[in-house]
Amino acid sequence: MVDKVIDLTDEKIVGIKNVTFNEWFFQGHFPQNPVFPGVLQIEALAQCGGMLAINLSPEGQYDTYFLKIDNCKFKNMVKPGDTLILKMELTAPIRRGICEMKGTTYVGNKVCCEADLVAQIVKR
Repeated sequence: MVDKVIDLTDEKIVGIKNVTFNEWFFQGHFPQNPVFPGVLQIEALAQCGGMLAINLSPEGQYDTYFLKIDNCKFKNMVKPGDTLILKMELTAPIRRGICEMKGTTYVGNKVCCEADLVAQIVKR
């Protein structure tokens, strides 16, 4: 769901999701009033966080698995035509493959979603 990464450091990643009207979920969410589903905002954040976690891992092939979400809040709607900015920041050092992050989505400078996410990094 991440169209591109615009910033990547050892502590954070910033990605972009261009929300377009022709995406499948707008057919039913909601007819005549399309809204980008909150659960897909969380998925986009999780994918962004996975890229951050894998980037910080030693050489090899890894997968990341979503373990937990806490403190999730949806503050503004995301509509077709919006450019969704996805920001994930580490909140603790990665220990034993567990990665704790804070995620925030924005449209412009408006916060649309916030959540604390935990993922596990697993070597293939």
